[in-house]
Order: sequence, then structure tokens, then C-alpha cells
Amino acid sequence: MRQFALAFVFLLLAGAAQAQQLEIINLKSRTADQVLPQLRPFIEPGGALSGMNNQIFIRASDANRRQIRELLAALDRPPRRLLISVRQDADSTASARGGEVSGSVGSDRVRIESRRTVVGGAGVTVRSGDDVLRGQVYDSRSAGSERVSQQVQVVEGGRAYINVGTSVPVPLRQVVLTPGGAIVSDTVVYRDLGTSFTAEPQLSGDLVTLTISPTHDTPGSAGPGSANVQRLSTTVSARLGEWMQIGGSVQEESADRDGALRHSTRRGGSGRTVQLKVEELP
Repeated sequence: MRQFALAFVFLLLAGAAQAQQLEIINLKSRTADQVLPQLRPFIEPGGALSGMNNQIFIRASDANRRQIRELLAALDRPPRRLLISVRQDADSTASARGGEVSGSVGSDRVRIESRRTVVGGAGVTVRSGDDVLRGQVYDSRSAGSERVSQQVQVVEGGRAYINVGTSVPVPLRQVVLTPGGAIVSDTVVYRDLGTSFTAEPQLSGDLVTLTISPTHDTPGSAGPGSANVQRLSTTVSARLGEWMQIGGSVQEESADRDGALRHSTRRGGSGRTVQLKVEELP
């Protein structure tokens, strides 16, 4: 009876070994690291799936191995070439209006003066001897725009980076305290300012999922090395060949000033949008 049981267990093990066999598949266009994450959810319980370089190792039943081969036929193809286009547009407006009175009135012993603070505009001057009185009104408006477009080619699953701008010298002083006293060294480092973006696209049919980080840096007004910085980082999905807006910003400013002899009003605003499009290249 014991010999019969051992023989039965041996037959079961032999059947299981025959049901799950090892198969090695050579990849043509992709590497094992690229396709394994998409294949692992489809391996049957008790099966094994691994790979190295351009080979996939499968230990599974005939039906499961056939399913894996069909999936590989769709995955193991040359990467699709893509063209990523990014547009960063900016518009700004500013206006200023007001009026003021300035001049000098009084005697040789006591004289009251009010100086003009705004140059330009329309005005009138009244003189009487040494007394001068000026009245002035002004109204100014300005508008500006900036359009930056960038393009870069990349294969699906790859990583693209492009940066166009300038390197600005920034003075740097370092002070090191030593037992013998302080050591001061002056050097110059360079800071990159410009427009750039980093993108990593993934394709599924005609739908692209893109992780993108566009930047737009311009020189600031707070001294050497200062910069106006714009940053954006996001993951979006879009159809191939379609423009889509992925971000933007709006800033508004206003100021009113009143005094005994003057009044002024200033208004300003700026807006920026970031758009992208991904196209497939032949």
C-alpha cells in the first residue's frame, strides 16, 4: 500500500512538472526590464516569470505561456518616435493716471515749494513775478506679450530635456574661519536663466500620458543673481496631435495715492499659460 501511495505522488509531481514547463523567449525590440512590469499581472498562480537583457524566462502551463507570447507580440515592437511641442505665452498690461500741482509761492523771507514728481503729460504753468504754479495731468497705458515655443524629439518611454536661455554670472563670497583667522575668497558662479522643460511620455494607442516639468526664468530686479522664476510639474493625458493647456497663472496689481496736491492711480496685470502637444513621427 505504501509503495502504491509513493508511486501516486510521483505521478502527480511528474504531471505538474509536465504541465508547467520552462520556455525562453528572445526579444527583438525591447528589453526585459521594459516588458516585465506589463507581463507579471498575467502569470498564473504557481508560475514564474523573469528576464535579463533581451530574454524572457517563463515557467507556466501551455495555455499561460501561449497567452504571454501573444502579449509579447504586441509589446515587443520598435518604440514609437514622438515630437513634443510646448508653448509658454505671457501677456501684461499697465496703466497710470493722475494729476498734481507743483510750484513755488511766497516772499523773500518765506517761500513754499512743491516739486513736480511726474515728468510728462499735459499741463499748464502760471507765473507772477517769482511765483510759479504748475498744473499737470497724465494718462499712460502699455501692453506687452511674450511667446516662447520649444520642440524636442523622444521615443516613447524615454526622457527628453531642452533648455534655451543664458548663463548669468553671480558673484560669490565665501568666508572660512580658521585658527589663524578668517579666509575670504571671491569667486563667480553661473546661473542658467531661460525656458526649458523635461518630459517623459508613455503611449497607449493614440493616448499619451506625459510627465512634464516646464520652467521659465528671467532676470530679476533685486540685484545680481536674482531671477523671476516660474515652475510647473504635472502628469497629464491627451490625444496625439491635440493641443492642451496644462497650467497658467494670473497676477493683478493696483495702487491709489492721494495727497494734498496730487492724486495717482496705477493698475497692472499679467497672465501666463503653458500648452503642449505630442505628435507621432513616421
